[in-house]
Amino acid sequence: MSNDNKLIILGSTGSIGKSTLEVIKQNKDIYEVICLTADSNTIALAEQINLFKPKYAYLNNHELIDDLKSRLSHNQTIVLTDISQLHDILKSDLYSTLVSAMSGSTGLLLTFFALQSSKKVLLANKESLVMAGDLFCKYRKHIIPIDSEHNAIFQVIGNLDSHEIDKITLTASGGPFREYPRSKFDLITVEMALKHPNWSMGRKITIDSATMMNKCLEIIEAYYLFNLQPDQIDVLVHPESIIHSIVNYKDGSSLCQFSAPNMQIPISFALGYPNRINSGINSLDLSTSGDLHFSKVDHDKFPSINYAYKALAGSAMSCLIINAANELAVNAFLEKQISFLSIFSIIEDSFSISLNSTCSSIDEILDADIVCRQKIKQIIKKYLVN
Repeated sequence: MSNDNKLIILGSTGSIGKSTLEVIKQNKDIYEVICLTADSNTIALAEQINLFKPKYAYLNNHELIDDLKSRLSHNQTIVLTDISQLHDILKSDLYSTLVSAMSGSTGLLLTFFALQSSKKVLLANKESLVMAGDLFCKYRKHIIPIDSEHNAIFQVIGNLDSHEIDKITLTASGGPFREYPRSKFDLITVEMALKHPNWSMGRKITIDSATMMNKCLEIIEAYYLFNLQPDQIDVLVHPESIIHSIVNYKDGSSLCQFSAPNMQIPISFALGYPNRINSGINSLDLSTSGDLHFSKVDHDKFPSINYAYKALAGSAMSCLIINAANELAVNAFLEKQISFLSIFSIIEDSFSISLNSTCSSIDEILDADIVCRQKIKQIIKKYLVN
């Protein structure tokens, strides 16, 4: 098999990583997995290694490496023991495609190495574009988004120039609290926020959906991915999650992409592009899908949407700052250290942070992120419940 169909998956034990491997199962004669990475889930990673037999594997939690190795029946896989080894592989010619499915800022540098090496990058890591959009834009031709919304726009737009577009609309399910009264938001628990009505996702992105911060980050992503102005990007609540995005053209035409709410569909499109491959998911039958509903975002309940426009109108650091604030606030909420409403307050407070950096290089971005997080941790202390 040529290197054209050899893959590295960052975050293979997360929801996107698992969906990617399901697509690969459907097309096992086409693709070969070269390397799988995970944070700490040794059970899931071992099962994947035993099934897909990659040449390399990397576990971020080094204390669990022996546990991982004890679960392997496939002894030919080299378990990397240092992050620098993974860096070297990402810079190598051993593969052609990277699936960037790690959540949070951890995947930023790893994804950047792949782009610098002119690899095809299937991007699910929102933080890469939010933190380093100007830098990543230089490599736009190598990026295919696998977020369902951005992938839908990519499918519709193709290679058309953005000057033909009037605006794009990202759809949002509205999360578990779409109809929950704002007056009761102070009663929302972690368990309630993790019950998404449509999608099966990781914990962080599920909370982002509950606060609608996922749409804030997606607006910023779309700004960089599709070379649009902020006022050309809108959000529409669509609880059924059937239509994933809409593109409005200047001639009055509107085109959309619709499918079942299953991540294997955008992943299969990105893997096979410009061809189509089997996703393992059936086409949608609109005669049985029921009514489709649409409504405007309630900005009083979900102020997070406006954070995107405020950040894009602010300094070059604003997007990085709100990303870090959200990431740390969500983690604190998941640890039951702060309330659900405090996530919004922490992000709002973070707009007062000033960073002395131009963020013109990946190292400057990562250094600024460290400083930013130290300041946000001080903000979070004001909102601790105990």
